[in-house]
Amino acid sequence: MRIESGTLPSPGTASILASLDLAQTAIGSEAFQDPDLLKTERSFSTVLPHEPDDELVEAFGDAALYRRCRDSILRHVKLAGALHDGDPYTLLNQLARENRIAGVNRRLMEAMFPGVALRDITRQMALTADRDLRRTERNSFRNSLSTIDKLRDDPRVVTAGILGPNKFGSMPTYRDGDRQPLGLPPEFNGVLDEMPVSQARRARRAFELAVDFGVFGVDGPRPGWSMSLECATRYRAAVKQKVSEYSADNYLLALLSLLRKTIPGAVPDNVTADRVRRPERQEAPAKPRKRRTERRPVVLPGAIEAEVSAFANERSTDRRRVRNLRRFLRDVLEAGFDIESPTFLADAVAFLETASQKRTPLTLLGYRTVLRAFLAHTDRLSLWDGLISRANGTIASGNNMQGLLLIRKFAERAKPPIPPAKIDVNVAREFLKIAAGTRDLPKCLAGLAALDVLRTEFPERLPSTIIGDQRAWLRAQSGGPPTALENALQSVAVAAVYGDFGVKELIVAARRLYELTPDKTVFDAPVDIIRWHDLIAAAHASHPREMLHYRLALLRLADHVGRNWTPGWQELQRHIVDAGIPRADNPVDALMGVAVVAGLEPWQLDKEWAWMHERSLRPDLRITWSRNIDRLDALHAVPEVAATGLLPTDRLGPMPARGSRLKQAVYPLPARFQAVLEGETKQVLEAAHFLWRCLRAFGVYARGDDPAPFAIVTDEHLERIMSEQPFMTPASARFHVARIRDWRESRPGLV
Repeated sequence: MRIESGTLPSPGTASILASLDLAQTAIGSEAFQDPDLLKTERSFSTVLPHEPDDELVEAFGDAALYRRCRDSILRHVKLAGALHDGDPYTLLNQLARENRIAGVNRRLMEAMFPGVALRDITRQMALTADRDLRRTERNSFRNSLSTIDKLRDDPRVVTAGILGPNKFGSMPTYRDGDRQPLGLPPEFNGVLDEMPVSQARRARRAFELAVDFGVFGVDGPRPGWSMSLECATRYRAAVKQKVSEYSADNYLLALLSLLRKTIPGAVPDNVTADRVRRPERQEAPAKPRKRRTERRPVVLPGAIEAEVSAFANERSTDRRRVRNLRRFLRDVLEAGFDIESPTFLADAVAFLETASQKRTPLTLLGYRTVLRAFLAHTDRLSLWDGLISRANGTIASGNNMQGLLLIRKFAERAKPPIPPAKIDVNVAREFLKIAAGTRDLPKCLAGLAALDVLRTEFPERLPSTIIGDQRAWLRAQSGGPPTALENALQSVAVAAVYGDFGVKELIVAARRLYELTPDKTVFDAPVDIIRWHDLIAAAHASHPREMLHYRLALLRLADHVGRNWTPGWQELQRHIVDAGIPRADNPVDALMGVAVVAGLEPWQLDKEWAWMHERSLRPDLRITWSRNIDRLDALHAVPEVAATGLLPTDRLGPMPARGSRLKQAVYPLPARFQAVLEGETKQVLEAAHFLWRCLRAFGVYARGDDPAPFAIVTDEHLERIMSEQPFMTPASARFHVARIRDWRESRPGLV
């Protein structure tokens, strides 16, 4: 009666009533109405045990269904407070979950009040118990008391009589366990606004600690008192031991600042937080200042002095660098080195490293850099040094500069050495052969390209002709694939939305396949005619180690080229490429392989097609499929693609989340029915899918139908399902239908 009247809230009224009807039928009306049935939980379990016998299984139709019904009945009995020896914690924690508040800690409450019922606990008993608790136990205890106070007036608690009428109320605030908090005296509290914010925030706690450690009393220092260095040191040591060293420093600083602001003269000038924290700094004697070394005046020959001045003016060099240059030039010229010698830079650097042992590496680097810049400015560097110095402002750094340095190394090691102006196509190809043996081909190609750039910038230093791109010559030398094949593969990769790395990976893999294929003539055919799968299989069978890193890239190419592209999918792919969508966000390859088998173009796809294919996959493949459906839906937000009319009219997603697939969800629910079920429980959604599955099996509705919700959940349909459904036992079907009826009655405005 309480369930039917609503005084005992239940998430499914029809479901619990159906459980009660089954129980009454199973045990008989006389036993069902016997008051001793609810005398204790043991008496309840005697009549309805947790593990059913054969008669109960036969009466309920299924052991699992019996357990669900028994648990539901027992839960509602406890909620109603009907058990005479009912456990108060079960009811209180169930109500706490319904109200989304903290539960009552049974272990802690029974430990604090052994042998005392909850209704007999008073506020004074709670205060005494709370004072002895610390940290998490105190928090859990106070949360339990708060929950009990909030649930005292609940009708089910009042009916069960498990709590008394008087509330515990809020617990007092303590500090350091069970001490009462201290406030600042008025004269101290009035100076907080004059203190820095960080110190004012810590002032009250610093004052409390000073009182606890006996620095002064609760009313502050007595008249004439002053803080000594020893007292401050003891205070800091005590706070460090109780809290931490970081807090000790902050609280000492806040306390000294508070005392200085409140009682001028209470803190002598020699008592500071820094002196207390690091006394060794105050006691260490000051070191005498060293005398600076007297420097000799710098005198250079007149011509060189003029060049240094011009260098400083034209290059806007700061005075410190110019001063270092003058000293360096003075030292090397006095050592007898000739500034006009081609080896002057190398000789000067060697002299600097041996004669300047007291200088730091950073200082030596500054000397070398400014000397190189000066020699480059006055055209005294060697041909290669001068070229590289000018290249710094032209081709910058990175691969180009590394390649240029490699070309210089090859040229200087040649017999005889080759100057930059003598490097032509023939020399460049010799260098490429050397680089191929050391796996430096990319770097060498970058260096030759950098030389060509420098030819246009400095034609007087590099008068020979442009070398050009030598990659085609390298492919011819190494027997690589034809240029036409590589260009075609690059076009295919771009059309498939490969990134830069993907294009490079495909070209390298195709070159390796070309090397491992005995008959090179098969590659003269167009890309879509070449039997890629046969070539890959043959190369993998004969050279498995060489094909290990290239096989997957080649198989992706073979699948892409060999796919039967229908006009609709091909046009959609073209628009996706034109829109600049990356390959990782392109769902065409994954979806077309499934859709073409069913003869579907992209605009013919619907949610049921995506839903049923997802249901047929393994769990790991379902994740990949769901992501591709999301990528297809995301194309609706791309104007260039959405405007083509190639996409499905409605979005196909989202697919069921991982782990939340419903057992009866063979078909997706109609859009309007799905909308009114938004936010419902898993049990209600399972029942709704069961209902829709049955109606589809009866032929009432077909694929693509979107009936109104009220037309789906009519009594006529529900009665037909109870009599004709072939998917489960009648008892299980009765529960699903009961849930739909409960849901229908609770949503009169929606259905």
